[in-house]
Amino acid sequence: MKKILIFIMAAITKLNKSMVWIIGTIVLLMSLLLTVDVILRYFFNSPTSWAFSLATWGTGLLGFALGGYTLAIEQHVRVDLYFEKFSPRMKSIVDMISAFFLFLMAAALFWFGLGYVIHYYQIGATMTGGLAMPLWIAWLIVPLGGLLIGLQGLVKFFNDLSIIITGKKIYEYEIEEGA
Repeated sequence: MKKILIFIMAAITKLNKSMVWIIGTIVLLMSLLLTVDVILRYFFNSPTSWAFSLATWGTGLLGFALGGYTLAIEQHVRVDLYFEKFSPRMKSIVDMISAFFLFLMAAALFWFGLGYVIHYYQIGATMTGGLAMPLWIAWLIVPLGGLLIGLQGLVKFFNDLSIIITGKKIYEYEIEEGA
């Protein structure tokens, strides 16, 4: 049972860590397309109609899709004034209490985001502006982000539970320094 749990925890962490490369590639492509728009706008007086929609959608994608990655590398926002002075067991207790709010937020993002995805799919809504993409695709990043951060939260939750009970983590994953 422990090996299965470690396998699942490793898969979730690897998925979230791979998102930085996927989203990074998308951001690079977006940057190139927005550079083309700037050149067309200022040098040829012929702006594209899709640049604003692309920038808005890309910013949302960046924010929602990398929440799990941020949690995986332990670079999420936390008040360290007292936290850093705590023992590993006490840190895990505090983290498990705050996990309630993390799971509440992740569930809300997933549930309400999925509701919007289904609604926009059913009515066939498309984005306004030049990027006439189906709106449900753009909204898919909300439940996806909730799912990714919720799954990584489970990894952290089981590690914290193990630290409280045994004094050590179930699954040790590499945390990138200086990230």
